[in-house]
Amino acid sequence: MDLYEIEDTSDWLGSPTRLETVKHYASMLEEDVQDLKRQLQAAKVNISTLVEMNDQLSNELQKKLAWMANLEAETTDQLFKIRRLTLVLDQKERIIRELQAGNQRS
Repeated sequence: MDLYEIEDTSDWLGSPTRLETVKHYASMLEEDVQDLKRQLQAAKVNISTLVEMNDQLSNELQKKLAWMANLEAETTDQLFKIRRLTLVLDQKERIIRELQAGNQRS
């Protein structure tokens, strides 16, 4: 055998032909495509579920924000009442002190 001679293996038993190799590669690609389609479908389902969850959470958030706004309004009203009652109490205590001071002078 010549040193520079390249051995031709195309006629060896068990070696795939070019067509068989291309068919096998096409089959592998088709399996990959089918797997990617399954992954895409699963991703679509996941996205749909996440969108639904987001909608539910957004609705809950709006309800909680409305609830908090109502609590804030109630708190503001109660603080106004407390301040008014504190003012009345301060006036009452001042009048009592003035009366006691007036009684001590008499």
